Amino acid sequence: MKTTDQAMWGYGTFTSVCGSALASLTVCTYLVRAARAHVWKCSCRQSLEGMKMLKTILADDETMIKKSLKVIVERTNLFTVTEVFTNGRDALEYMKSNPVDLLITDIRMPVMDGLNLIAALREMGNEAEVIILTGYGEFEYAQRALRYGVTDYLLKPIVPEQLQNMLEQIVNKRDQQKLMQERRQESLWYCTQQGERLSHLLRDMDGVAIISLLDEVHSYMNQTFGDQLPVYKTFYTDLLALAHNELIAIAPDFKEVIPVPAPFTEEDSTDKLRARVRKQISEWMLKMADLRSHGTALTMKKALAYIGQHIYDANLTLQSVADELNLSVSYTSESIKQSLGMNFTQYVTKLRMEHAKALLADSSCKMYEAAFQSGYADYAHFTKTFKKYYGYSPKEYRTRLNVSTFDE
Repeated sequence: MKTTDQAMWGYGTFTSVCGSALASLTVCTYLVRAARAHVWKCSCRQSLEGMKMLKTILADDETMIKKSLKVIVERTNLFTVTEVFTNGRDALEYMKSNPVDLLITDIRMPVMDGLNLIAALREMGNEAEVIILTGYGEFEYAQRALRYGVTDYLLKPIVPEQLQNMLEQIVNKRDQQKLMQERRQESLWYCTQQGERLSHLLRDMDGVAIISLLDEVHSYMNQTFGDQLPVYKTFYTDLLALAHNELIAIAPDFKEVIPVPAPFTEEDSTDKLRARVRKQISEWMLKMADLRSHGTALTMKKALAYIGQHIYDANLTLQSVADELNLSVSYTSESIKQSLGMNFTQYVTKLRMEHAKALLADSSCKMYEAAFQSGYADYAHFTKTFKKYYGYSPKEYRTRLNVSTFDE
């Protein structure tokens, strides 16, 4: 029985007579010669020295096609063909355990065709670039393959320049992805910084500085990512989430009125997104102002009561007061300063010095006892603080009062 197979690229014929020693082979070598003669057009690219070669495998049941493809692919000096296969099943098994950047596959192959190969790869989460080879009568199969996310398809007979252009596009795409990944890493670090800044400005209710910060952030995003709206949405969602978490950490009382911000999904332009962010922050500030006007008095009442109960305890600190109120140290400190017109240390020193002065006026109280009962475990520190506060030492004060004790 005589069979004739037209080489799928349309350049050669293979004729055999089954059961006979007679066979004739005519193969056109045009494609291989053209590939070897062609010089990779990369004048627009910088030096390729040191660039990582992209691993490529070929799947086709025609030996000459695979040889020709290998020549074209490796001529670029950007791709290296690591394996060649005659069917999709073997290619799939290889890709299950070996990293591959590019698969070039025919649609029609024995055992497993190209479509089933691509479908299986995508099902297992493999996102390798794929170029498919197809004939004029197989165009509908190529359209189906595109739904699996193939990079491109080549219509037979193939012109080497077309394949080379596709390969260069893949390299450019990889370069852009790498650049975008680097920018996103940079933006994550930037987002963390600005989220912390924003939280402190929110705590301080500094609206002017907040607007300035948002303008600065928007300018950075515009210069870094252009008009890529999805990137903006992710960035601003993360920015407000970070600011929210930082704000709750330094001012836990805001947790009840400031919910976790929802992701931005409905905005269809960067300008609308920017306006939405400002609106969200304005709503936060209104709720925070309302909470502060009603809650500061109660918070300070609790703080002063705790300080009064522990004023003569040498271990009394701003941290212990903040812990008692379940507030951050910075917020507690700021609240005391705003309410009393003096900071925590000044207020505690004032109360202790007034108490010490009363004790020193009693001749039955020794000076070291007055120090201890006023919250000072270190007598030298007590004496130094007393003199700094009043302008004279405890002993000089007693001399003025004509009070003497056995410890003098």
